[in-house]
Amino acid sequence: MTIIKTWFGEIELHNGQIVRSNVLQTDAVAIALQLQREEFTDLDKRCRSRLREMAIQLGLVTSEHDYISLLRAVAIQRAKEQIIAAFSRPDARIVQLIGGIDDIDESINLLSERLLEWDVLEFNISSSGDVTETDASQSTIYPTLKHEFVESIERLSEVRKKIAGTIELEMRDVAPNLCSLAGELLGARLIAQAGSLESLARMPASKIQVMGATKALFKHLQYGAKPPKHGIIYQHPLIRGSPLGKRGKIARTMAAKLAIAARIDFYSKKVHPELLAQMEKRIREINNPAIRDKT
Repeated sequence: MTIIKTWFGEIELHNGQIVRSNVLQTDAVAIALQLQREEFTDLDKRCRSRLREMAIQLGLVTSEHDYISLLRAVAIQRAKEQIIAAFSRPDARIVQLIGGIDDIDESINLLSERLLEWDVLEFNISSSGDVTETDASQSTIYPTLKHEFVESIERLSEVRKKIAGTIELEMRDVAPNLCSLAGELLGARLIAQAGSLESLARMPASKIQVMGATKALFKHLQYGAKPPKHGIIYQHPLIRGSPLGKRGKIARTMAAKLAIAARIDFYSKKVHPELLAQMEKRIREINNPAIRDKT
């Protein structure tokens, strides 16, 4: 006897023949819900090739075309459920919000560069003295367009402030320990880079340390360049403001504490203010070894 769990129900086989079955209804929603509750086992090639035949034999469907249509409907329903579940998580909102800030920053930079190029162009035209009638007529249009660009930049900046404020509130609620150590925006970037708070909580400290330094890590592995000492955690003022030769040690210390903070935030949600004090103390000792010697 062999019992297998397929996507459409449980089947018991004896010598390759169906002797018992518990097949679900021909309802994509019901089947998708059952798949969410249970994991079906990996089938060998022989069983996989017979799934259509068995579904028709059990009366679940009447033809191969119906089988494919039902399987497609179930797959779409499962995808919808997984998307809804993923985006209903608080940390998923954080990922989207920090992505929105990055998009706004890129837009502001592009608009600012365009304004600068226009200013340089107008300056060169006016400095040359070769102003044509067309240039003169367009000189009344450009100030209006430039003003609209400036207003767009200002509006985007206001939206960015609102998003940043929302991220701060979300981070204090979802990841208070990570927020305390890294700050709201950097903590949100760490979660976004990892994909979720759960993924970040499962990461080793060594990976958190260089997360975001993909190009430098690739060069190290592929061409033997120096390994990166830090990734996006370089944005933290305690690393950025430290002496160049000590940033690696500080990044390693910070990554270890961030890993602990992420695990606490995901698994327990308890606030541990001593983590920040421990990290700051260790960084002071790295920057000033005499402090450690005295203690």
